[in-house]
Amino acid sequence: MVKKKKEETKTISTKKKNILLEDKKEEIDVESIRKELKDYVDEAVNQSFFEQLEKSNKKLIHEKNKKIVWKNIIIILLLLIIGFLTYLLYTNNYFDQFFNKNNNIVEKDKKDKEEKKEEKKEEVKEPTLKELKKEYEKLLDNYYVTDNSIYLVNFYNANLTSDMMKYMTLNSFDFSSFTKEDDYNIIKESTFKTMFEELFDEKYFSASFDYDDNHIRYVKLMDSYITESLLVREDNNIKREIKDIKVNADEVTITTVEGLVKEDKLYNVITNKEIENYQEDSLLKYENELNKIVYTFKNGKLINLSK
Repeated sequence: MVKKKKEETKTISTKKKNILLEDKKEEIDVESIRKELKDYVDEAVNQSFFEQLEKSNKKLIHEKNKKIVWKNIIIILLLLIIGFLTYLLYTNNYFDQFFNKNNNIVEKDKKDKEEKKEEKKEEVKEPTLKELKKEYEKLLDNYYVTDNSIYLVNFYNANLTSDMMKYMTLNSFDFSSFTKEDDYNIIKESTFKTMFEELFDEKYFSASFDYDDNHIRYVKLMDSYITESLLVREDNNIKREIKDIKVNADEVTITTVEGLVKEDKLYNVITNKEIENYQEDSLLKYENELNKIVYTFKNGKLINLSK
């Protein structure tokens, strides 16, 4: 009896276990099904979304391409219309009025340029002798010898000696500016040298020289020149007239015609030959019978004499 009861209890326990296993099995299957169903739904939704998105993109691209095609067609049509209208206007000579107007403008510009060129030519034209004389004639003021000078022949033979240059330097001074003693003058060498170097592009040397019949002695101890007698400026009867002036950079060349005028008569400076029919008119009229001298200056200083 007890054995039978034990067997029944065992059988009941086994059944309970089977029931629990069955319940657990059923529970596991539901979870699996739920997961599968969820995955299926997600996949279906995603596939539907992407299909709809692809359709929308295709539709947009199609619409865009359609607009581009129509836009290009319209542009081509407009170009054709413009070209056709331009051709009609051209065949009817419509554009001639504009071309003529442009041609007139071009011609006017050309004419204006030519006029400006002419004006420039006039502006840069060579100055007249009168204009050049006004500017450069004063260069000659300090370069001369008198008709009684011992340097007369050398000067008109264009032989520019050191003594002659000192003679012309002395002529450039106002004699009253020198120190005056009873019967002679004292000339400071520094003052004399400065004037010499302003007039000539030559090296200065301290040495005695003659001012016509007045001997000018250099005294080193005094750094001065002492005259033999009081200086007296001589009258100059030589008349000069400018024939030509040429300017080249810093060099100026002045050509003169010069003659000796005494008692209303004109003479050649060197030969003393009288020029006939002189009426106190221009020396240039008699240039072949008179003396011609060419003075060349550089930076305002005399650098050469020539005939």
